Order: sequence, then structure tokens, then C-alpha cells
Amino acid sequence: MRQNFFPDNHARGAVPPGEHVSGLAIGVVLIGMTLTLPMFILTGEVMSGLGAAAGAGAVVLAGGLVAVTATLTGLVGVRTRLSTYSILAAPFGRLGARCLTALFSVVAVGWFGVTVGFFGAALDLAVQDVVGADLPFWLHALGGGAFMTGTVLFGFRGIAALNRVAAPLLALVLVWAGVWVLEQMPLEDFIELRGRADGAFSDFGAAVSALLGAVFAAAAAMPDLARFARRGRDVCIAAFVSFASVSAALSILAGAPSLITGDPDFMANLIAIGLGAPAAAALILATWTTNVINLYAASLSLGRLVRLRRDWVLTLLAGAAGTALALAGVTAAFIPLLMVVGALIPPVAGVYVVHFLMRGAGDARAGEEAAQGAAQRAFRFSAFAAWAAGSAVALAATYVTPSMTGAPAIDGLTISMAVYAALNRAAPAVSKAVSKAVAGKRHSL
Repeated sequence: MRQNFFPDNHARGAVPPGEHVSGLAIGVVLIGMTLTLPMFILTGEVMSGLGAAAGAGAVVLAGGLVAVTATLTGLVGVRTRLSTYSILAAPFGRLGARCLTALFSVVAVGWFGVTVGFFGAALDLAVQDVVGADLPFWLHALGGGAFMTGTVLFGFRGIAALNRVAAPLLALVLVWAGVWVLEQMPLEDFIELRGRADGAFSDFGAAVSALLGAVFAAAAAMPDLARFARRGRDVCIAAFVSFASVSAALSILAGAPSLITGDPDFMANLIAIGLGAPAAAALILATWTTNVINLYAASLSLGRLVRLRRDWVLTLLAGAAGTALALAGVTAAFIPLLMVVGALIPPVAGVYVVHFLMRGAGDARAGEEAAQGAAQRAFRFSAFAAWAAGSAVALAATYVTPSMTGAPAIDGLTISMAVYAALNRAAPAVSKAVSKAVAGKRHSL
């Protein structure tokens, strides 16, 4: 990618043609964003709970669903050349977009904190294995959070280049782990392995929803990257090369050892395989780069909510908040948080995709004018009603009622799209009927 991809993010305007990039370039960034320690730990929990075949199936299905959704949301970005914030303003209104941006900011800061927490625990195991030192967890987490925050403050330009080194290195470690698994038993025997009765996941749909919760925020915010794409097909290439293929395959490799060792802890499994030092190096690089991107996204979102002369203050505050969450033990609530995120975020994407399909997403100028026009309205009832309906259905399917599709996150996405489309088709008819009634009343007078 060009060096100015991140420094000039064009948060308040369309991306100029001279800064467009290929789908593969965006796909590399997405792969780097999904190769996270929390995702590997989640995959370990899914595969150890469901078994090899069902666990891998959940990962592949979730990856495919996210790829399809990211393609739809990304097409809105590439055809409007606008940021997610500007796109949200069209269906949700000016203040509505700010509210949702606040939600995305909280999710980004929380994900930063979760990653710092898992990073501290993994680094603790790696240091004990490699050098034999037993340092407290808080020291690893605090140091990791401070170092990641400092990277965004003082040296973000090199992160894209570093990610191109870290991602292949971590991929090699994961392939090594896959080879180790096959050395333990034939592939056909591995596929037959069943999940643990005490595993975190015994329901396939719940596992898919948790996996969606881990990456759906990236799909919902896909326009932030897709607006840099050269054309629509580059968005499709980026989504399927990352979410549906490479990321899914590497996640399965990360979770596979848990079925042999009986432990879903990613770092503990790599140490058991004998990859202590290489795994630690790959993990540090990969977690560093991906979490820096998380913090960068959080600071961008906060920058749209709070106007400060010095943007670095927001970065510092977001990094401190995320690190504090890690030290407070946010990782203990990791899976419940994913289920909630998986219920709240997909309906947002559903609403704005339908909005631009109905109002003309194919014209970049039309999209820009729609976003500017929405700024005249603070809130739009139809968008929030559809989002609330989708979120309520997804939460109910997670904790109370059976799921319609088998995955609560997909329930929420489907309902939000249907409700928003119905409300917008009904609105002109209602408006016409009201106008006709008012005109008739005036005529009678």
C-alpha cells in the first residue's frame, strides 16, 4: 500500500482516484486484522467444544457469511468513496451516526483491551518457557498496552510494512502447528475427534455467532478500507481472500491443537508443540500490528465525536482505557461480550446496505449527497427502529428463543434489513395518505 494510506484517512471527504489500491492489498490488511490472539483462543474454544469437523465447519461458515456481508458493505464504500461515519449519516441522521460511532469506538477500545489481556497472559507463558522468568501478568499487560499505544503515537507509518512481515511469520507458525497435529494422528482420525463435554460451546449456532461477533465489526466498518479500492470487484477479492479463505484456514490451524492437547489456550498449545521462542516472536509482532490498527480505528472514531486540537490525546486516552480494561480482567467476559457484539453490530450493516440499495449506492456523487443531506436531520426513526428490531431478535435468539437461521447474528442482520426495507417502502404511501387527508380537510373547510 502507498505510504499515505493511513496518514491521510480522508475521514470527511471522498478518497481521490490517485490513492486507490488493489483488492489484494486490502485483503492483506484484513488478514492482518483477523490474525489476532483473541480470535485464535476463540477458535480453540469452538473446536474443542464442537469437535474437529463441526468446529471447522463453524469457522468456515462464519468466514463465508462475513465475506458476503463485507462485500455488500464494501460496495457501498467503493461506490460512495466515503467513510463509514459519513455513510451511517445517510440512514441514521447526523446525531444518530454519532451515537453509532460511539458504539463502534467502545467496541474498538474493548477489543484493544481484550487483545492486550490475552497478549499479557500469552507473553507470560512464553517468557517462562523461553527464559524461565516468572513476571507478574500486570507487568506484561501494562507494558504491551503502553508499547502498542506508543506505536500509534509515534510510528504508525511503518505498521503496514511490518504487517507484511508479521502475518507470513505467524502463518508459518500456524502451518507448523497443523503439521504437528497430522504427525499425532492421520487426518481421517483427526476429523472424527469429538468435542469436550465441558467445552465453552456445545451449540453450533452459538459458536457461529461468537465467531461473527469477533470479526463483524470489521465487516460493518468495511467502507473505511473499501473506499480505497479501485473497483467493486476488488472489494469482493479482498473479502473472500481474507475472511472466507486465508483467515478461516489459519484460524482452523490455530484451533486444531486444542483437540489433541485438550487445552484451548493458544500459546500453551504452541509451547507444548515446542514452538516457544518462534511462537512468541510471531505472536508479539502479529498482536502488536493488529492491535495498533484496533487503537487507530478507535482514535479515528473518537476523533469524529470529540474535537481536540491534539488528536494524540484521544489515542492516549483510548489506549489507557483499553489497557485498564485488560488489567481489570476483561478477558474473563470475552465470550459473553462477543455474543452481545454479534447481536448489536450486524443490524447496523444491514440498515445502511439496504438504504444505499434503495436510494442509489451505484453513484458516488449520489452517496455523498445522501450523507450530506442526512446531516440536516438529527435522527431517522426508520433506521433506528430497524436496528432495534434486529438487535432485539438477535439478543432473544442468543439467550431466550430459538434462532430462525441457526445463528443469532444472522437473525439480527436479516430482520434489520427486512424491517428497514418495509418501513421505507411504507413511508411514501403513509406520507401521501396523510397529505391527501390534510388536503381534503382543508377543502371541506
